Amino acid sequence: MESTNTKSVKVGELDFPPRKVWMKTYGCQMNYHDSERIVSHLSNLNFTLTDEKTEADLVIFNTCAVRDLANQKFYSALGETKHIRENPVIDPETGLKKDVIIAAGGCIAQTEGKDLVKKYKQLDFAFGTDVIDNIGEMVYRAYAGEKKFTVTTWDKSDNYSIETKITPGTPMAFVNIIKGCDKFCSYCIVPFTRGREKSRRLHEVVTDVRRLVEYSGIQEVTLLGQNVNSFGKDNGESLAMLIQELDQINGLQRLRYTTSHPYDVTDELVAIHGSAKKLVNHLHLPVQSGSNTVLQRMLREYTIEHYLTLLAKMRKANPEIIITTDMIAGFPNETEEEHHATMDLLDKAQFDFIYGYTYSPRKGTKATRINDVLTDDIRLRRLKEIQDKQMKIQASLRGEMIGKTYRVLVEDKNISKGVMKWSGRTSCHRLVHFEGDIPDKNYQWHWVDVEITSVTALSTQGKLITDFGKILP
Repeated sequence: MESTNTKSVKVGELDFPPRKVWMKTYGCQMNYHDSERIVSHLSNLNFTLTDEKTEADLVIFNTCAVRDLANQKFYSALGETKHIRENPVIDPETGLKKDVIIAAGGCIAQTEGKDLVKKYKQLDFAFGTDVIDNIGEMVYRAYAGEKKFTVTTWDKSDNYSIETKITPGTPMAFVNIIKGCDKFCSYCIVPFTRGREKSRRLHEVVTDVRRLVEYSGIQEVTLLGQNVNSFGKDNGESLAMLIQELDQINGLQRLRYTTSHPYDVTDELVAIHGSAKKLVNHLHLPVQSGSNTVLQRMLREYTIEHYLTLLAKMRKANPEIIITTDMIAGFPNETEEEHHATMDLLDKAQFDFIYGYTYSPRKGTKATRINDVLTDDIRLRRLKEIQDKQMKIQASLRGEMIGKTYRVLVEDKNISKGVMKWSGRTSCHRLVHFEGDIPDKNYQWHWVDVEITSVTALSTQGKLITDFGKILP
């Protein structure tokens, strides 16, 4: 996003000349959506986004507390920013040392913001997950001379109302419909970093999406929430009702939602997967373990028998649907028998893809109070066994794609073995790579039909059949 603006913007008592913000986002789609909102708000203070950290006047980290790897990457990257203070860049226009503001937001900042600001001298301020729409005010405070502050308050209002902010130029949008989570799974930090569940009203979401479609050219929408299936509970509304309304919007081509909790999948929601024309042929339904005793210790509120019944219902409602999931290997004191129950589930469920992780303790969660006897080596071995078995299942399932033609929305390009290839996702969320039929033609955001020519467990190759352009006829 480049800016040609050279004029300052007057905000309050301060002048804001054109400046650049560099952002690093960790974690889930919700975090990436939050980052879009942050950049949109900062445009009012004359900021544009840059991919080059050395160009930045403002550096922001949007953090994730769910996975240990994301945590460690953030701490490492934040530690590296001390050189910005020790060796400041010279502004080529003024010849002066650039005074870069550094901030941390998101889930880690929500729970550890004060400690972060105290520990890292280069960090100017930290802000939590429920105040991202106040980022302009916080940046204003920093440029007014206030440093080393933390904002992690919760929204105390009963109503949850926002307007979706998007990145210009893309036909895809994330739309947040519910925030927070009331489940308190024993391993999960989300209720502490995102707060309790609070839904937007159905009519507001429909109006929001219609605006995005009619005025911003959005064609694919992903509905977001930590537990999206709980949408509307307190308002007498439901996710199925919302999907039914969104399905009527002219110009909207695809509708997705994530993330689901199996306990809150209703028969009404199952049925909508068979009737809604724009709802994609994909459902991400985290199971976490194949063992009922582990699920009990996780406080997941369902059994494997219930979960498999849900899959059967979904596949009956929509025979084309594919299911992906999350799994945790080595939950505290998981036995070999419990691990093998997870391995058995892979055969029964026939997942199209799994996001697998070893268990990592999150401070403040109930699971950290368990006297755990497992070692990291055991966890890694079990994760590898799960992944190896899943790869064989995936290779078999995707082999059925060969010779079939799929509608794809082209997202990106890359060079593979010296050949330029484009890539995009099918309705069932599988990533497909293909060569263009015209050299140097830009296929990004085009709708295309691609015939699948070869597959592996992780890669799908195809041949371009029809290019419909950016708008489907």
